[in-house]
Amino acid sequence: IFVEDTGKEYEYEEIFERLYGETMKIFCIFPLGGKDEVIRCHEHRGVHDEDGKLNIFIVDGDFDNLWDDAKIESPNLIYLSRYNIESYFISKEATIKYMRSYLKCTRREAESRIDFDNWEQRQMQDAGKLFVLFAIARHYYPDLFSVNGAAGKFLDDRGCLREEKYTTYRHDLDMVVPDLPEKISDVEGRISNRFSGNEDRKIMSIICGKYLYESLCRHLATVKNKNINRESYKNTILSSFDISLLYFVRDRIDELRVQS
Repeated sequence: IFVEDTGKEYEYEEIFERLYGETMKIFCIFPLGGKDEVIRCHEHRGVHDEDGKLNIFIVDGDFDNLWDDAKIESPNLIYLSRYNIESYFISKEATIKYMRSYLKCTRREAESRIDFDNWEQRQMQDAGKLFVLFAIARHYYPDLFSVNGAAGKFLDDRGCLREEKYTTYRHDLDMVVPDLPEKISDVEGRISNRFSGNEDRKIMSIICGKYLYESLCRHLATVKNKNINRESYKNTILSSFDISLLYFVRDRIDELRVQS
């Protein structure tokens, strides 16, 4: 299995163990360092290696799910349905479970103090409007704008969007993108038409999971009044998030296994 992120092999191993249990053996997970590298490797390898093993390539959805011409159609190249793999990890139940032990309180008390639903609603509104702009910038002017470093630049210490940074970014984008309001409406329409599920939550599919994770960690730090152990928290949500969200990956691989 070939993936983008280096140093994340253990995450994919955990994910595939949860997807398959003992019913399928993953021979190796190769992190290639980015989507372009994964696609280049895919172009040079077939569906099977010389020993007959399946070659599976998994890439982030990024904003590619908004525009058909951005995606390569291939049976063994799987685009995630959300921005990146971390976008699936954010889980209310896993967060409550983790924080309950640190706050040393009941589940109900932890849920009330964390106020996860309010945090998530704020992300759908604030991060949502920011990543709509990122999508436009990436699609029309990929050399001028980058999502890299978004969390550090656009989030305050509480994990909230810094409105002044958003306003400045939108102003800068407005200077170079003709008809920006129309393009915003177009992207919002694409989000509504191309993603399934609750209409209000569809926006979460284009928000970077690393941004959400950073925002949530900062939010939880304000609840706890000190920084949380991010590695411990990451391990908790990795083992507890709703794995059914990735069943489509398992289904694609199973189709290839049957054809083989």
